[in-house]
Amino acid sequence: MSEKKTKTGKKIKFSEHVPEVEVPEKRKPPSCDKCNMLACWPMSPEDTLKGPDFCATKNYPDLVKEAKEIYQKEGLDRKLQLTGAALEGMSSMTPPGGREINMKLTRLEEIAIFCRAMDYKKLGLAHCIGCIGEAREMSQFFQTRGLTTYQVCCKVGGVEKGEIGIEEDQKVRMLTHETICNNIAQALILNEVGTDLNLIVGLCVGHDIAFTMYSKAPASTILVKDRRLGHNPAAALYQAYPPCNFYYGRLSKATSETGGR
Repeated sequence: MSEKKTKTGKKIKFSEHVPEVEVPEKRKPPSCDKCNMLACWPMSPEDTLKGPDFCATKNYPDLVKEAKEIYQKEGLDRKLQLTGAALEGMSSMTPPGGREINMKLTRLEEIAIFCRAMDYKKLGLAHCIGCIGEAREMSQFFQTRGLTTYQVCCKVGGVEKGEIGIEEDQKVRMLTHETICNNIAQALILNEVGTDLNLIVGLCVGHDIAFTMYSKAPASTILVKDRRLGHNPAAALYQAYPPCNFYYGRLSKATSETGGR
């Protein structure tokens, strides 16, 4: 990736705890995966600008400030940020005198609490046909917590794949009548219902993107499709790279730079 030129010399003050930062003449592309300092998660605020030269905080201070100003304005963006932060603290709070981070709530529980905090009543579940059982269990879980749920299967409409140009050798079962994953229709139907929040339940890569693009309601993923690893794509990382494994990091069998977050 080429370095993008910006207006140089402009100093940005994006935090009361951090000194002004000069916008670089050429931004270095963000490479947070290569950082071993985590200056953006400092023990002391004076360490915030001690990251490497490719640190996104140092290269994009103007955009950090722009985002902060968005959070400070009343509206949905601010409410989402504040509710998410409160939920993070509720689920992961460190006990007094400790430094470890405790994971207390499941994703299902967090979404139910989030909906209550946001005053969401109508919940849409856009699910894969292969996850219809999971969608059924989720629906029951949310209904018992006072939410109204609407479920739309990805195969809605039964449109044959050949009708939109999918070749026979691209089908799961060649030379059969096989229907498309109709994710735009899922979004349009839930738009018509008027859901407050939509959840993606195991949609395929690409299909989940299409659903999100057409969903009028905010969308979140509750189940990520991974056909090989039982819908747990992070398992591939944990098996190969112990430093990613937060649980074993807490047992001192691996280093967890984020404290198990």
